[in-house]
Amino acid sequence: MFLYKSILSLLIIGLVLPSVCFAQEGTIQMPQDIEEAKSLSFEILKRLPEAIKDVWQNQALPLWQNMWDWVKNFWERYAGDKVGELWQKFLNLLGKETPDLKQEFQKEKEEMTKDVPQVGESLWQRFQDLLK
Repeated sequence: MFLYKSILSLLIIGLVLPSVCFAQEGTIQMPQDIEEAKSLSFEILKRLPEAIKDVWQNQALPLWQNMWDWVKNFWERYAGDKVGELWQKFLNLLGKETPDLKQEFQKEKEEMTKDVPQVGESLWQRFQDLLK
């Protein structure tokens, strides 16, 4: 019964509200000639950046910030540790261990410095080595 009344009231509001909105007189009158239309369009274009900035700062940005905060808090409280544990179990199941980043970085550093020519080596010698 409650569902029936809710749907009926939403239907009535949906039918009545648009007619009330359209019945109001607007403050902007239809332009009578080209000059009025031009001035009206320039007025709209002048106010448009400020309106977009206002909507972005006061409505869109706080909404996105609230959604980000909710997701971040949810991840930190509930999902982050559990997903990390599941990921570790999955890697252990595959037989892979998580790489030690410090050791990997040291290996890459050694490989990169291995092919660097010595300081005392002449330019001509390095050029000859390239042609070999």
